[in-house]
Amino acid sequence: MAAAPLRFIGAVAWPLTIWTTLSHLDDHAADDYVERTTPIIATAVAFWLCFVALIVFANPAVTAIGGTFDGGEPVVQFVRRVPGSIVGVLWVFTPVVYAIGFWLFASRDEAFPRP
Repeated sequence: MAAAPLRFIGAVAWPLTIWTTLSHLDDHAADDYVERTTPIIATAVAFWLCFVALIVFANPAVTAIGGTFDGGEPVVQFVRRVPGSIVGVLWVFTPVVYAIGFWLFASRDEAFPRP
């Protein structure tokens, strides 16, 4: 059994450490392993999707729109397209999904003790 600080560090970094558990599929009974790992993997996929979408949408690219005015003078306007409501939702969902995954990862050893 891992020491408490190492278990806590593993639980805090659960979006990264959960992927190593996939290498142990052959070591466990299918029903037990699937029941305790599949919800965490689904949560990890949801977390990474939300995290990447948050990075992409919160830092939109600046688009330059150019043209000429009536006098022939060039006009350049910089436009930032920020879907504000999407960013707001992602700021809520990303930490919530992280907290759910943390809880699932930390409590799975208690719910499913290893033999």
